[in-house]
Amino acid sequence: MSTATIDEILFTAGSVDIQAAGQTHPEVSILAYSGGLMTVPGWGPVVIDLRGIDIPAAQVGILADHDSSLKGIVGHGRASVHDGRLIVAGAISPSSETARQIIELAKGGFRFQASVGVTPTDYERVPPGQSIEANGRSIKSPASGFLFVKFSTLREASIVAIGADASTSVAIAASQKESQMPEETTTPTAEQIREQAASETERITAIRRVCGGRYVDIEATAIRDGWDVQQAELAALRESRPKPPIIHARDHAPTNATIEAAILSHMGCEGLAEEQLGPQAMQQARDLRCTNLVDLCHYSLQADGRDTPQGREAMIQAALTTYSLPVALGNAANKVLFESYSETPATWRAFAAIKSAKDFKDHTGVRPSDTGDLSEVAKGGELKHGSIDESTYTYSVDTFGKMLSIDRRDIINDDLSMFDDTARSLGRAAMRSLSDLVYKVLLANAGSFFAGGNGNYDEGVETALDAAALAIGLARMMAQRDDENRDLDIRARTLLVPSELQQTAKELLQSDFIQRANDDTPTGNALKNAVSLEVEPRLSNAQRFAGTSAKAWYLFGSRQDAALIVAFLQGKQSPTVEFFGFDADPNRLAATWRVYFDYGCALGDFRAAYKAKGEA
Repeated sequence: MSTATIDEILFTAGSVDIQAAGQTHPEVSILAYSGGLMTVPGWGPVVIDLRGIDIPAAQVGILADHDSSLKGIVGHGRASVHDGRLIVAGAISPSSETARQIIELAKGGFRFQASVGVTPTDYERVPPGQSIEANGRSIKSPASGFLFVKFSTLREASIVAIGADASTSVAIAASQKESQMPEETTTPTAEQIREQAASETERITAIRRVCGGRYVDIEATAIRDGWDVQQAELAALRESRPKPPIIHARDHAPTNATIEAAILSHMGCEGLAEEQLGPQAMQQARDLRCTNLVDLCHYSLQADGRDTPQGREAMIQAALTTYSLPVALGNAANKVLFESYSETPATWRAFAAIKSAKDFKDHTGVRPSDTGDLSEVAKGGELKHGSIDESTYTYSVDTFGKMLSIDRRDIINDDLSMFDDTARSLGRAAMRSLSDLVYKVLLANAGSFFAGGNGNYDEGVETALDAAALAIGLARMMAQRDDENRDLDIRARTLLVPSELQQTAKELLQSDFIQRANDDTPTGNALKNAVSLEVEPRLSNAQRFAGTSAKAWYLFGSRQDAALIVAFLQGKQSPTVEFFGFDADPNRLAATWRVYFDYGCALGDFRAAYKAKGEA
């Protein structure tokens, strides 16, 4: 699986069927997504709601290894959702060398895997332990939580050689050699291919249910070798029987994943290691029985196929020059940093639209206003042309970064606490710096974004936060219209207040009754749960930000209304940790990493926001 971004998630599919025998354009059927929880590198667990996926009506491009250039296009097909699964069925056009190579490999029995590109448009994080209903099943959030993509757009489907999930199964009907196929055999239809893919998926799901994540080797073998459920049950039963204690000899050098899991475990993050690297890697890490960092130096040298020097000092110095130890430490830091980053509050996520910037240049966004109504179609089916009056805004991204390192003294002292604390601190700092930028932009009010002339700003004593003022704000947003006075149907979704107004806001939105002085007025709270509440201390932090107020409050529409834009370079919404090398400081014996983050912020559509000055 390719490294994913929030703007274009690439994930492994269940199966690919290629009908290659005797056809000019061989048929292909791709089980693109089975509807469950998947792990996306850099983002962790992800679930995509197929009810909210926008599928192109015409066709979906079928690529090789996500290569969107002309040489990477190998065919096209149509996508559809069946029983909580995403399927792409189409044909391969053998007009390129890549397409012909795929067909020949399929004839020869190679089992392909698949991956698709999806652009999320609305998503949220599901807290640990919480369950949601999606794709016809109940999905419980793991210890790290997961990203739930509510709405998205299908971009493309790709045929790949190796996916990230080693246990995914690929059933290719063309793997039988042509000489073994009777001449009178009829080429299966696309519907038959889809049925084969669905049957294979059901077999894999049943095997995984039997193994239950406890018998990883049995599960992988059963899927790879085409076992039925009864064979898998029998093997799992045998494996579950008690065994006499034996002495295990290590026949193979530990893998990088095993070393990484051991490092995370040593940092007190065993749950994170098992979630991100899998139970097998975690068990292998336990089997190493590392009691200190020097043990990890020994196994890092083994993983690189290097002899272990005599003496503690020599072994540590040699380990710091390996590939395995610095990379495993960097990957562990990346996971800890991302966990800390994800858990840091970010109130702007409730109302800001997420954009992807392909480079560091200025990018242009559009605020469209439809002009003209839908007209009745006359006989003959001729449609009349409409027009779009557009206004624009610009946004760009910049780079923010820090350095992270661990030296031989930390290893000798068996101390990863500073490394762990630094990674967590950088994760929190990354989100904090991003939130700082968002609220600097909001409070700066560039171009009189909040103004009476825009219909999104009020001031005066009557704007102090209370039931009447909030009702006025809600009405202001509903009254927003385009240049031809057509209603835009924008509704306030979020009330944003400084810390000083938190109590008042909760009373307004959560109370069952509002006490009135006059007995003949209603006492029910008409504003209860009218909008969600976000409390942001930066709005009143005059020491750090300009334009602050302890009395002003805001309303925002949904994220799709794009009142505020937060952009990330190539859509990557988290910091990147990279091994920088030992030449960062030649005078210091240390492994060094760089942590950097590319993001930007801009004001978007003023009609989707409202500000009250809140004078008392």
